[in-house]
Amino acid sequence: MAPHILNFWEIVLDATQIFLCGLIILFLILNRIKFKQLILKAPPGERSQNYNTEFVVEAVRQQTELAFNHIVETIDKERQTLDAYFNLREKQIAPSLLTSLPAIPRDQISSAEAAEQDAADIIYSEIESLADQGLTLADISERLNVPQGEVDLVLKLKHLSGGSAKKKSHSPV
Repeated sequence: MAPHILNFWEIVLDATQIFLCGLIILFLILNRIKFKQLILKAPPGERSQNYNTEFVVEAVRQQTELAFNHIVETIDKERQTLDAYFNLREKQIAPSLLTSLPAIPRDQISSAEAAEQDAADIIYSEIESLADQGLTLADISERLNVPQGEVDLVLKLKHLSGGSAKKKSHSPV
């Protein structure tokens, strides 16, 4: 739960940075419009002061561009972190069961869902066999690296469909 909260606040900070960058861009656009209006209305003697204003505007634009580039880099890093996390998480789900799957050539698999369904069927059948052996929900969940709620749901569905899974909801004291 804690990593999700941390990711939530990182997303909020990124959104805030994007919002502030948008405000700076809007400010620059409005200042550019005002600058052009001043140049058109100003007499020739005051144009030197407008050049100073133009340098300030250019400096602010460069700072805005740097901030925007930083935001883009941060978003790319977060995307890479999330991709790595999801890839790692997929490899951690019941690794002993997934490695025991027979190698199926990619041309035989019609879609990614079919492969995921096969892996889920193997995990669910393993849950049922461990429950029939008398293991608790916590033990099954820990052994297969599957959430306890999912283990409980599989066993309840098996019970409803007429299976004989013996479920222990608490470990012996």
